[in-house]
Amino acid sequence: MNFTFKNLGIFEKETSIELNEFTIICGDNNTGKTYASYAIFGFLEKWQRYVSLDIYDDTLQPLYHEGSIQLDLTQFSDQISVICDKLSARYTKNLAKIFSAHEDFFDTSLFKVSPPSPINYSQYPFESTVSTADNKEILKVFKSKDSHFLTISLLIENEGKRPAISTVKNFIEYNIIRILFYQYFPRPFIISSERTGISLFHRELDINKNIFIERLQNSSKDIKAEDYFEMLDEAISRYAHPIKSGIDFVRDIVDIHSKQKSTLIKEHPEFITMIKDIIGGEYKVENSQIVFSFRKGRRKPKIPLYMASSTVKSMLELYFYIMSVAKKGDILIIDEPELNLHPKNQRKLAKLFARLVNVGIKVFITTHSDYLIKELNNLIMLEGDFKYKDELLKKLNYSNDDYLSPSNINIYIAENKELSLAPLTSYGIEVESFDNEISAINNAFNDITLAKGI
Repeated sequence: MNFTFKNLGIFEKETSIELNEFTIICGDNNTGKTYASYAIFGFLEKWQRYVSLDIYDDTLQPLYHEGSIQLDLTQFSDQISVICDKLSARYTKNLAKIFSAHEDFFDTSLFKVSPPSPINYSQYPFESTVSTADNKEILKVFKSKDSHFLTISLLIENEGKRPAISTVKNFIEYNIIRILFYQYFPRPFIISSERTGISLFHRELDINKNIFIERLQNSSKDIKAEDYFEMLDEAISRYAHPIKSGIDFVRDIVDIHSKQKSTLIKEHPEFITMIKDIIGGEYKVENSQIVFSFRKGRRKPKIPLYMASSTVKSMLELYFYIMSVAKKGDILIIDEPELNLHPKNQRKLAKLFARLVNVGIKVFITTHSDYLIKELNNLIMLEGDFKYKDELLKKLNYSNDDYLSPSNINIYIAENKELSLAPLTSYGIEVESFDNEISAINNAFNDITLAKGI
């Protein structure tokens, strides 16, 4: 899926990014990496509310007389570009809400999504129903494999209990959208660079909310309207939507996420070992608070989250995403995944990303880390068979699952107010800005040691 934007933060030029199985944006500070990831996350999470189809009432009238009708889905797939243009325009108008900014900040912005061509939906079977409280089906849509016809059936004969035509229309539109788009717009999960603060202060945010509610309850009835607004301003901070998403996720860890197991973990329990190895322990919920449990041998085996290291706080969302909600088909978006990690653990994280990609979870990261890129290059070079590969894997502590296919990777460089696709060579990814700085620091070291006669 290709995204194009212009006048989005620093991106004054029209620039594009195509999401692959593994997508990476590198670049200097203040080059727009976060703007790109936030805008794409917002689109992938909220696109359904901005898309609409032209289904007219007279098209559905025979359903009430005959009980069943068929719609040719090609009438919608043939208009996919027009549908996406309207979707893009509506989303662009709502960018200010995604970033929690003033509307003027995005008044000249462009955000456009371009669908793949052709849309490949006919090969997949599809079925969806509406049922009553006692599990009696009243409405059903069905598409058989290798068909482009959608059958809609009204399964209730009593005219007085039939759903309104507006309800039927909304149900059909929702399911046509699912058929056409869901394989191209993956379910997103984002971990922002503010994650350390989110893990530390989410309880304080809830306390502020409760204080606000208590103040309202205890206030006199004749309180002035402007006082309510003042209280709202005190209790509600302005966060971009991706940050709000992270806050909501962490808030639910105690009650929800700590009690469920993801389909990823059910199918690939080896990820438990990988994520615990990176953080040096595991998170648990005890007495309605998150604690961190170290590996054996510690004098204090468990500590509350607020007393843990920045690394432990930084990895909280990734840990519970993998353990409780991750599933094949998702896209995991992380802003600066190397945050607070030692180079050793940055290398382990690169292997974790490769494994996620290889089991069907898309990964999209922004990064400043040369260690992360260099380890990804090693994993790219591991693809395929070559002489003495097994011996090399054993020597370097890799496995046959630790590889990346170059065809699955897109890497972009953010510079000059646009994104440019970086080349993939036989040595992997080239990031000139990293190489230049490494060369500069090495040259400085050589010049200093030569001058001092060391």
